[in-house]
Amino acid sequence: MTQVHSVILKIDGLTKLHGQFKALNSISFSINRGEIFGLLGPNGAGKSTLLSILAGSSKPHTGTACFDGMQIQPNNLKLRARIGLVPQDFAFYEDLTAKENLVFFGNLYGLQGTLLTKKVNEILEIIGLDDGKANQYSKYFSGGMKRRLNLGIALVHSPEVLMLDEPTVGVDPQSRNRIFEAIKTINAMGTTIIYTTHYMEEAESLCNRIAILDHGEIIACDTLQNLLSLTKTTINFSIIENDQTKAGLLQQKLPTLKQATLQGNYSLASHNNPTPEIINLLVNEKIQIISMQLDSPNLEKVFLSLTGRHLRD
Repeated sequence: MTQVHSVILKIDGLTKLHGQFKALNSISFSINRGEIFGLLGPNGAGKSTLLSILAGSSKPHTGTACFDGMQIQPNNLKLRARIGLVPQDFAFYEDLTAKENLVFFGNLYGLQGTLLTKKVNEILEIIGLDDGKANQYSKYFSGGMKRRLNLGIALVHSPEVLMLDEPTVGVDPQSRNRIFEAIKTINAMGTTIIYTTHYMEEAESLCNRIAILDHGEIIACDTLQNLLSLTKTTINFSIIENDQTKAGLLQQKLPTLKQATLQGNYSLASHNNPTPEIINLLVNEKIQIISMQLDSPNLEKVFLSLTGRHLRD
């Protein structure tokens, strides 16, 4: 990931209504230049609505969104030329080849000649559609190849900020990895990335910081490490004997220990990984372990602890 610098996008009190429904409810946060910023939330949380406003395609009812100190307004061509958007829907012509699509959109941005040729070849390499695929008609592409072409078209004008709206929907794991590698390459070249997803593992893998969006509100915004610290690591283990003396000793030594069943099954939750402490205690007291399972924190648990429901509910 590229080095993170100053604030490039600042959102302050942003609200967007669809009729009486608040798609966004007075949200505020900032995005730093050069980072990969994740917007994580279930379908309908307001992620696409937010990107539409940041891309200058939609206007909020209240609040402001500023890009590099300038307020984002619909149809501001100067600002839109500095921002790229990869929508969920495919935004290219299926009767054109991958290369023809890139050339067409490059022409729309005023690119011509050797500069355009160099840019198209660079993008084809980044998105993995070189080596013969560039001259194939895009209507024959797999879903993953179409997603990569969608990404490539948003890069034609060399945007400073690239926004991706769930770019891996419906793709296989191999294509997802190719998209991830392309995003990391683009970010390493200095582009700020805004990545929306409802897949927690994607946010965990890619992002410097993550905002969790639910029902149009930002319920948390921080680094992955700080978000994971909001929940605890849980150790579930079983011992071979149901000895009340031994059970009492365990409770004394491990005050937060919970006996899950009367058959010697226990559970302990801690902000730190308590595995070594538990193992040392069991070995020293000659208590034989049947099984032990570590349940580590993840963003699904963070979302559950903050909202009381699972991310994909």
